[in-house]
Amino acid sequence: MRYFFVGIGGVSMSALAKLLKVQGKQVAGSDVVASKNTHELSSLGIPVYIGHTSKNLQQDPVDCLVINGAIADDNPELLYARRQGIKIVYRENLLAQIARHYARVIAVAGCHGKSSTTAMIGTIFRQGGRQPTVHIGAQDNLHLGGKQWFITEACEFRKSFLKLKPYIAVITNVDADHLDCYRDLSEIKQCFAQFAAQSEIVIKNASDPNSALLFGKQRTITFGINYGDVHANNLQTLPQGGHSFDVVINSQIFGMIYQLPRFTVHVPGLHNVANALAAITCALVCQIGLDSTRHAIANYRGIARRFQRFARLGHTPVILDYAHHPREIATTIQTAQSLFKKYLLVFQPHTYTRTLSLWDDFVKVLSTVPHLVIYKTYAARGKTIVGGRGLDLSRYLKVKYLATIEKLTDYLHEHAAEYDAIILCGAGDVVSGEFLRKSSFATFD
Repeated sequence: MRYFFVGIGGVSMSALAKLLKVQGKQVAGSDVVASKNTHELSSLGIPVYIGHTSKNLQQDPVDCLVINGAIADDNPELLYARRQGIKIVYRENLLAQIARHYARVIAVAGCHGKSSTTAMIGTIFRQGGRQPTVHIGAQDNLHLGGKQWFITEACEFRKSFLKLKPYIAVITNVDADHLDCYRDLSEIKQCFAQFAAQSEIVIKNASDPNSALLFGKQRTITFGINYGDVHANNLQTLPQGGHSFDVVINSQIFGMIYQLPRFTVHVPGLHNVANALAAITCALVCQIGLDSTRHAIANYRGIARRFQRFARLGHTPVILDYAHHPREIATTIQTAQSLFKKYLLVFQPHTYTRTLSLWDDFVKVLSTVPHLVIYKTYAARGKTIVGGRGLDLSRYLKVKYLATIEKLTDYLHEHAAEYDAIILCGAGDVVSGEFLRKSSFATFD
């Protein structure tokens, strides 16, 4: 069967394309622009077409067109596939089909932190000799392994994670997001409850009230920094921003009550302690050795665009952070405040609908930033909505607004020396390769 991916450069789409290629399937695809992902796919022998046109599907016979929720109904490749009767499969359905070929599936869901937690679990399982196949919705998006364990990020957008029936569901948190496809937080909670109910084991965040009514078929285990079946104790902050802590296991599920000494997370932020506790809980359930788990957590160095020290302007570090939801931004601010006396936050809103639906929350959290620049909204999907633009947000907050890469780059070069750090925050092109190439930042050695 020959697969054609529309939007093949996306983090999940490119990972699935690589996985099918390794399995011996014929794979091709298209995207709007060339990127690191498309170049990697091309190097693997996967034809990648830049630009969407029906001619792309006429080069070779196509049996299955793979799309995701971001593909517009008038996409020429999608229209051609419909006219020709070519099978059309959504990304989440393909992911579920792939997952069914593995003996055990661990699916990591949650509105925040799922990529980092998935990566941590994958690191532990590899260190523990389990040879997992790991699919992550971030750069470095696929690690190939055996057929026993499939560890995957499970996205709630358009309820896509409901296609999965995991052995273990790790749920980091539940929050109001994607309100362009959910009615309200209540519907989101109902959807997560359904996801939990179709999972054998649920590992959930004891500190998250929105996760209170999530239960698995067989058992439910909680984790948390301050309390939970698995929680931290004697938490200490490291000089470079990481944390060390003991892990307390207090659960009839594990049949033991005791304290495991000193785990160390070298990536900054308390949220990464919570992510590590979720991963440690998963390792305990799957009976991975404590030494392997401790070593894996200590050697985990984060994933791309998660408070990543990417480059510098003069002596000022430039940090990339994927935060694009008010709760994520609050976490980024908390981490920045713990590390720097004076920092500049450049925030790019992600979609007009998210900005408008969470307006009050964005205003509240961004109002706490002493030095803030708003960059143009990354639309991703949908039409411009007046009132939900970055321009509207900057006017309300009375902060500087910059609408082009050139203007933002000039501003950063001019003012970099005034700050201990510059944080580029968002899920759009402000943290993309194109922007970073045009910005002339010096990379770290």
